[in-house]
Amino acid sequence: MKGNRVATALMTFILIAAIAGQSAQAEPASTSTTEGKQVVYIDERDYEGELLQCVKLINRNINYMNEEDNAANRAILTSGYKTRVSEFTPGFRVVEAKLRNMGKNHSGEYVAYVDVDSKLEKKPMITTIMYVLKQENNKWLIDQTD
Repeated sequence: MKGNRVATALMTFILIAAIAGQSAQAEPASTSTTEGKQVVYIDERDYEGELLQCVKLINRNINYMNEEDNAANRAILTSGYKTRVSEFTPGFRVVEAKLRNMGKNHSGEYVAYVDVDSKLEKKPMITTIMYVLKQENNKWLIDQTD
């Protein structure tokens, strides 16, 4: 009788763990809706550690650009932030972002190239944004976009 209870409890635990694991694996790439359109962000499942922190930061930047939330966006930029990309352009919307490449440079900063399918005043365009991410006060922030 005691053996049956243990076996039942063990099978229940295994079943719950399998269901939880299956739902975690089946999670799609991050998406949100902006102006009634679905936005596809960089899939975070393939990254961990510092790389995951940087990918999440890029995804937040894209979300803030789409929402035109300049205050939130400034909070994820370094004090010496530099740009030639006009993220704050009204009407600029990212529809899909794909991380093409990311690696650490000799200064310990991450450099990421993100291909974005975007729109400016409803006119479709595809472009690549280069991000330079560095730690400031033990926190990863965006130092430069180009």
